[in-house]
Amino acid sequence: MLIQAQGALAQFTPDASATQPAESIAETIVSAPRGETSGGIAPLLELSPSELESYGVDTLGDLVDALKPMTRSSRSDKMPVVLINGHLAGQIEFENLPREAIARVEVLPETVALQYGFSENQRVLNFILREHYRAVPARLSDSGATEGGSQMQSADASFVRLEDEARATLLASYRGAAWLRASDREIDLPDNYALTLQPATTDTSIAGTLSRAILGVSSSIEASLGVGSSRSLQGVAAVGSDSPAADLAVPLEQDTHASTARVAAQLTGQLGHFIWGATSFYTYQLARSSSEVSFNLDGDALSAQTHATLNTGNLQLSLSGPATRLPAGPIIANLKFGLQYQGFDTENTSPGAPVMHSNLVRTVRSGNFNANVPLASPDQDSGLKLGQLSGTFNVTLDNVSDFGALWSVSYGLDWIPVGKVHLDAFMTDHQTAPTVQQVLAPPIITPNVEMFDFVTGETAYVTEINGGGGNLNPTDDRVGSFGVSLGPFMGKTVFSAHYEQNRIRNAIGLLPPLTADVEQAFPERFVRDSTGALVEVDERWVNLARESTDDVKWGFNLWVPLGAVAPNRFEVSLFDTWYLRDSILIRDGIPELNLLNGAPFDLAGGQPDHKVELRSLLYKDGYGAALSSAWRSPTTVGSGVASAPDVIFYSALGTVDLRLFADFERIHRTQGHAWAKGASVSLAVTNLFDQRQTVHDSSGATPAAFAPGYLDPAGRLLAIGFRKVF
Repeated sequence: MLIQAQGALAQFTPDASATQPAESIAETIVSAPRGETSGGIAPLLELSPSELESYGVDTLGDLVDALKPMTRSSRSDKMPVVLINGHLAGQIEFENLPREAIARVEVLPETVALQYGFSENQRVLNFILREHYRAVPARLSDSGATEGGSQMQSADASFVRLEDEARATLLASYRGAAWLRASDREIDLPDNYALTLQPATTDTSIAGTLSRAILGVSSSIEASLGVGSSRSLQGVAAVGSDSPAADLAVPLEQDTHASTARVAAQLTGQLGHFIWGATSFYTYQLARSSSEVSFNLDGDALSAQTHATLNTGNLQLSLSGPATRLPAGPIIANLKFGLQYQGFDTENTSPGAPVMHSNLVRTVRSGNFNANVPLASPDQDSGLKLGQLSGTFNVTLDNVSDFGALWSVSYGLDWIPVGKVHLDAFMTDHQTAPTVQQVLAPPIITPNVEMFDFVTGETAYVTEINGGGGNLNPTDDRVGSFGVSLGPFMGKTVFSAHYEQNRIRNAIGLLPPLTADVEQAFPERFVRDSTGALVEVDERWVNLARESTDDVKWGFNLWVPLGAVAPNRFEVSLFDTWYLRDSILIRDGIPELNLLNGAPFDLAGGQPDHKVELRSLLYKDGYGAALSSAWRSPTTVGSGVASAPDVIFYSALGTVDLRLFADFERIHRTQGHAWAKGASVSLAVTNLFDQRQTVHDSSGATPAAFAPGYLDPAGRLLAIGFRKVF
């Protein structure tokens, strides 16, 4: 069982991977009175402690992933909103609390999320904790690839104490991974020892929380500090013949160091029938990187250096409750006001160029109002028997410095005509400003990056530039959806289907893989030498004119008890995403790219027509097996210019992950021993059958860019983990 530590590198990097502000994750933690949801809405289902134990996972974060099939909304694939004891809680507590601290879990409908100002296409998980609990959970794991390399070790330990409404947690974690070189996968390159397919990383963090009720007001404070680093090799630079280093094949190194400090506080109380809340946080993030790009005549490395700091502060006030009452029930409304500050400072130097300084200060003043309006109820005394029908409305105004007023509006209907049949339809229109990282992140220069050039049909090794895109326009994202769900049957068996139409204008993203149309739209982003070979690619963020996607997601979650003992069962979920349309218009005047018919989506090919996800669990008397599988249909991509076309064929790809676990406290032969209390062991195999996608051109040859070592460097991974709760 691998530990997914939340370290500094994962939270903030100044390069192209920094797509979301750090605070976006914590926004799914909201508040309500303990064990009670606003409006008195009944849970869709509840899970007991024994049922939770059968998943063989450790923390609340692990449980959210394990419960995904049952928390999947018929409206979207978004992560559910999470309540802890119905009270406001931070991300740190969410990751620190072990599953043994949970008394039960409630899965609540999407209307509960709307009541707290969140998207109406997310379900809600309410974790009810035990009133008295004290423990010290500790975990160790080690993993590696069966082909060799990809070694990773991780360890964490935490202290947890629950006393009624008072809670305290403390967590320390470490994660380290060795790099994987091209020579480890027999990539056919000169000096393949000097190129890493995966970097060496370390990640260390410490975090703590305190929560308690003071004069009837729920309060909490949390703090965390994370430090991480990454080191990679980027091949060998060309050195002049008259240089002392001419005979030395010295690898170019790239190093990144990042640290993140965060403190947050919250207050939640009740005013009559209304719930009020106040939350605030401050985050300081620092990142430094050094990329060697060449050597001088003396053999000394010449490096591009970047330094970036991000300061973020946020204050939010909210009030929610029944505004008035209609014949079908109360109108539940939520009102929120927020103020956010971001200060982003960067400094970067390149060989032979002066030091460049940049600064961006952004303030956001926001207001949000949403309401759930009951239109009909089965208990309503009227001639029309419509079942349960409600309408939802949400409006948000973000006044963003340098961008002005950005509006977001959504509205829809939610209908249960008869028991176990649920229909919904929604429309949303969201305007979003680019993040400060997308605008101003300093450029990071990486030499010798492998890339397939669909214009020439050749593999190229280029200098890649990542970072902020400068003057970017806000995105306008419009979504229309219709969903249906049937169930639950036999306790927890549910079928659901969801159609979604998504249209995005000025989408902020990376350029698609290089084709003639992409190069025509952004000629300044690609540099070729005198022979036409690609030598440099600028991958910084851009606005794409339009993205259009239509898809249908459908499937079921089946729950079959095994015998009379409650947790013993077989559970399986199967969901298919069927893409009906996926296209990108890069710029006006350029042909639209059809990702379902010839245009590349990423290195794995075009957009497949179908993506299938399978999850299953078998649990009996302390032993468990969890299997997950993902499959994507084959695709083809056009290569070359129109006068000399070629086709690249991508095979279907199906992978299987298997996790076996044993809970010694629940196994009959060991449950009576003191050492077995809170002890468990797991064995996980990622990509069980070591499957990799196969790629070939019309002649049957595989271009170098699609060698198995590039497409999936690690291959099959084997991990063993041990956990003990003291």
